[in-house]
Amino acid sequence: MAINLSSDTSDTNSTVYLSGPQTVTTSEVEAKVGGSREVNRQTLSIYNDGSSTIYFGPTGVTSSTGEPLLKKQRVEIPVSDIGVYMITASGSSTVIIQELG
Repeated sequence: MAINLSSDTSDTNSTVYLSGPQTVTTSEVEAKVGGSREVNRQTLSIYNDGSSTIYFGPTGVTSSTGEPLLKKQRVEIPVSDIGVYMITASGSSTVIIQELG
């Protein structure tokens, strides 16, 4: 995301900033804050605040097909209204989701 040092912020993407925890288990769950993903988001941030590795990817993600996110790691994904899904191989993990736009 670019930094704009101008006092005119009309060209920046500062209309959306949502943050919240989400529990990830062995059942696929969509990475989002609240009941539905923010349609105006441009970046999705996932921080694994739990002790289990989570795996993220498109719908149908598994621990074999997803990209791993170890405990205390964070990833930022430039997405719009595209679903990103998460799962654990076993147990559960708490993640912090941020949607920015």
